[in-house]
Amino acid sequence: MMAAFCAALQGTRLPPLALVELAAEALGSIYREVADAHCGNRPCPCGWQPCPAADLEALQAALKRGAALSRHPDLARMAVAGRA
Repeated sequence: MMAAFCAALQGTRLPPLALVELAAEALGSIYREVADAHCGNRPCPCGWQPCPAADLEALQAALKRGAALSRHPDLARMAVAGRA
């Protein structure tokens, strides 16, 4: 996903937040399509029943967890201390 995001940044010159918002809209569309497939006259046989309010709350919580600052050391961001 990061590679696609970086390619979109370079290809469109849109600000990063604009691309993140577009990605969120795409995820919302996927949710809607999957939810629709689980409703109506011929719902998916898996038994899942969409609950938009609770589902969106869960998605928002997942987004917050993913966006939270990491409290764990990240080797990619550490300063090089020497040579091996």
